[in-house]
Amino acid sequence: MKLLMCLECNDIFNLDLSEKICSCGRSKGKYINQQLAEYTGKSAVPLGFSNPSFIQAIKDQPNEGMGKEFTAFVIPKNCETFFRK
Repeated sequence: MKLLMCLECNDIFNLDLSEKICSCGRSKGKYINQQLAEYTGKSAVPLGFSNPSFIQAIKDQPNEGMGKEFTAFVIPKNCETFFRK
């Protein structure tokens, strides 16, 4: 799963085929197709979740106490599937 964070307003949002924008307007992004995504903005930081890890954490969600951890990461600046426009 691809997400975008704006370092100016601290919004974090998922992407869609239509462009989404943070609340301050400095970061934008969208999916181009099922795999490729693009983003714009000097304050935009691309993030990712490991889908299998996230799905397993949902399945293993505890009733109380600490939540189940999953793998999330900052996507590299040079990435073929999520790139700065």
